[in-house]
Amino acid sequence: MKKRIIPLIIVLCLLAGLAGCEKYPARAVDGAAWDKEWTMLGSAMGVEEPGSGFTLLDNNLALAVSDTYLATWANGEAIPFVNADGDDMEIYPAQIYLLLLSREDAAGAQAAVDDWIAQENETYTVTDTHAETHNGQEYTVLRYRTRSETNPYSRGVVCFAVYENYAVNVELTCTDEYAGDELAVMAAFLDGCHYSADLPE
Repeated sequence: MKKRIIPLIIVLCLLAGLAGCEKYPARAVDGAAWDKEWTMLGSAMGVEEPGSGFTLLDNNLALAVSDTYLATWANGEAIPFVNADGDDMEIYPAQIYLLLLSREDAAGAQAAVDDWIAQENETYTVTDTHAETHNGQEYTVLRYRTRSETNPYSRGVVCFAVYENYAVNVELTCTDEYAGDELAVMAAFLDGCHYSADLPE
């Protein structure tokens, strides 16, 4: 069975747990009416179809100790790949990973984001860091290049945010063959991310 490559910081978060049940909110915190066609991550987040050739690949890798979810979108056709250990894998020209991680409170969510940012700087060569706001939600955006010669993905963009008690990690990882503008693709993706205005107190 072929495997797919998942970025390191996503792997570190997927330790164990159960998938939660979807419950549709009435509205998004940005004022948009909630669309049941959006890809749901628990009852806290909904994502519009991203366009730019990306299609939903997986929304069942979510492993929840307590309300944690992972969804993946892929661009193009799967490409066979053999990793350094000789394992058969599948990669895509580009993939988007979205991890939504619940913590006890906003401080705990911020601590998770801080850990992710530190891990990103240790693992990759970060070439740019800046802030962006989409639908009223502020994100820290890092653009990077990979250091490992065995990693088929050579570059990417990763964004981090805190919404209420949730830590948010959105990563676009690209091969050399991918011709898209990763910053523009990521910005469009974040424009389609909506957070529930109906989270329990």
